[in-house]
Amino acid sequence: MQHIIEISDNSQIRVTKDVVNGKTFGQVRTWVKKKDTDEYIPTRKGVAFSLEITDKIVEGLLTLADTTGAES
Repeated sequence: MQHIIEISDNSQIRVTKDVVNGKTFGQVRTWVKKKDTDEYIPTRKGVAFSLEITDKIVEGLLTLADTTGAES
């Protein structure tokens, strides 16, 4: 499962639900297009998190959205 946010012609942010070694977790990560191909690869820029804290992450993002344009 993933949600893709296009940032530019060469990069995107992917919000994914992944399973590795039997553990399920979420990720928000920057992906970039490989040179001379249409294939995207993940970068180190991002965060992986337990799905148990998804609501808290969403709450934080919504707080940012509510204060868009306000000085911090």
